Amino acid sequence: MATSQTALFDPLAELYERYAEINDEIYRPYLVRSLPDSGGRGVDLGCGSGRFTGLLAERCTEVLAVDISSREINIAKNKRAHPNVSYQIRSLLDVDPARDGQFDLVLSVNTLFHLFREHGPDKVLGHVRSLVAPGGHLVVVDVVSPGPASTLRHRWLGVQDAYETLRRRRSLRDAWTVLRLRQHPAWMHHVRTNRPLSRSAFHEKYAAWFPGAEFTDDIDPFICAMRWHNAS
Repeated sequence: MATSQTALFDPLAELYERYAEINDEIYRPYLVRSLPDSGGRGVDLGCGSGRFTGLLAERCTEVLAVDISSREINIAKNKRAHPNVSYQIRSLLDVDPARDGQFDLVLSVNTLFHLFREHGPDKVLGHVRSLVAPGGHLVVVDVVSPGPASTLRHRWLGVQDAYETLRRRRSLRDAWTVLRLRQHPAWMHHVRTNRPLSRSAFHEKYAAWFPGAEFTDDIDPFICAMRWHNAS
């Protein structure tokens, strides 16, 4: 898992950083209102370039932020360093409650679905649950499947994404960035090989592992979000 995913994100790191900046406004309002005001220890699973890690740094006394892409972690350290954040090149599956402890606030944005094909949703979600301390909170935003799609359809979805970016931001530069990323060979490999859940399967699987979770479906057509309080 680590080798193939690193091979994907390292070549895309700088371009994806710009893409994430363009789409920041889609995610941030949900995260700001969903994360609790304070939370002891925090962890950002699949932190990428640390775009949302700062939200944890504002709320937690200490934060572990992990990603398997060394180039993404380097961007995070250079652009988004915080005195209470430790950025580490690690798979989220290597974050171990026995070694790292449990966390009062767990965040993951557009990451967990990358692991489903190799490890299966139950192993991944069970591991994430093991990281949430009693009384702690989990917030997940993740990609859901648009349904069966050929390479040609994925290319067309990239064109649609670029057009929507142009309409939303009124910027040809931003639309071109989105189009470049969505047509990049590494990105096309990513969309052909990943296996995100359908929206209905997302609700079913997450509700089974996180009873009482609250779901949000209106962030984006290809995104589903969930927040959960571990009341045990």
